[in-house]
Order: sequence, then C-alpha cells, then structure tokens
Amino acid sequence: MKRTLLPILACLMAVTAQAQVDNLVKEKDPTVAVAFSLLPYAYNTAEIDLDLRLKERQWLTIAPRVQYGNTSEYDYEPMNAIKNGMGLGLNYRYFPLNRMSVTHSDGCGPYISGGLRGQTTLYDYIGNRYVNYTDEYGIDGFYIVGDKSYQERVSQLSVDICLGYSMRLFDVLFAEAYIGLGSHVSDYTYDERKGFDLGQHSWDTGFTGYTMTGGIRVGIFLDKYTR
Repeated sequence: MKRTLLPILACLMAVTAQAQVDNLVKEKDPTVAVAFSLLPYAYNTAEIDLDLRLKERQWLTIAPRVQYGNTSEYDYEPMNAIKNGMGLGLNYRYFPLNRMSVTHSDGCGPYISGGLRGQTTLYDYIGNRYVNYTDEYGIDGFYIVGDKSYQERVSQLSVDICLGYSMRLFDVLFAEAYIGLGSHVSDYTYDERKGFDLGQHSWDTGFTGYTMTGGIRVGIFLDKYTR
C-alpha cells in the first residue's frame, strides 16, 4: 500500500510545484510606461506622457498638456497672462543599440527622436490704450495709458529632433535626458500698439523661430512583469 501511495504523492507534489512555478510573476519586455517632466510646470503647463512600444527598439510617446492660469495681478511676462490652454505632442523614439548583456531591456540606452506638437493658448492681459486729445492751440495728439484689457487666442506648431539616453532605475523605474533642436511656427503677430509681446521667449505660444530643446523625464513601466 505504501509503495502505491508514494508514487502518487510524488506526482501530486510535482504537479503542485509546477503550478506554483507557472503562477510566479515573470519578467518581459515592457510595452507601456507613464512618464513626466518637471520643466513644463515651470511655464504653467501640466503634462503627462504615455509611452507605447510599437515594436522592437521603437517607441511612441503621446503627451497631452494643459495650461493653467496664473494668479499674478501684473502681466510682466506672457507666462503671467495665460488664462488657459491645451496641446498634444507626439514623439517617436528609436533605440539603435540592443543591450545584449541585459535581458528585457528594450526602451533603454541611447536613442534618437523626432517630435511634433500643437498648442493653443488663451492670453488675458493688460495692454496699452491710446487717448486722443486736442490742446489749447488746436493741435491734435495722443497719450498712452496701460490699462486696457485684451484677450488673444494664439496657436503654435512645433517640431524637434533630439538625441537622448534612457536608463533603468530600481528595475521598473527609468530616467532619461535629451537635447536637440526645435522649430516653432505661431500664428501670432506682435502689435506694438498693444505694448505686450506674446512671443518674447521660446517657451511662449506666440514664439516663431528656432531654438535649442532638451529636458529630463522620469517614469515607470506598467507591464514589465506578468503572470
């Protein structure tokens, strides 16, 4: 009887052990990540990035952004005059080098990227008002008073090419730095009569021209492990 039970028990133990192994968490190449950069927040912009793995070595980042108003009473800079805004960025990244010594490492290492972003911003600011007058000698003239309220909606389209490097932190976390060149085209035209330029800086929606671009992102892989 004992000789009969022993093989049966051995088989049951083997099946149970195999089931436990099959139920263990397994590591794989990640395909989805969420990331963010602190830089946009310095310009009254909240942005969250969704990274999607298209195929080996190729990733696409979808980056919606929302601009929020500033509570400042004085419009010294276009950033202080933002009432609200929204935009969407798309960024394609290609990782030319495979880290053969590290398994499941797709999405890490050096990369080259190309990005496209559209953005629309509503500005609310205080500008100049021209007051006409006629003096006692019948001569017409005017003087400027900086107390007139203006609202302008400005749109911009941007493209950029960057080189970057992404590295793993604590297994499922990653950090990356990138730098490159960008080009911005805006539908805004400066009106000197209003006395307020909405395209002073490269981060303003009213800016048109070329600029250096760069930043640091941190994120987390959402599906690096599976059962």
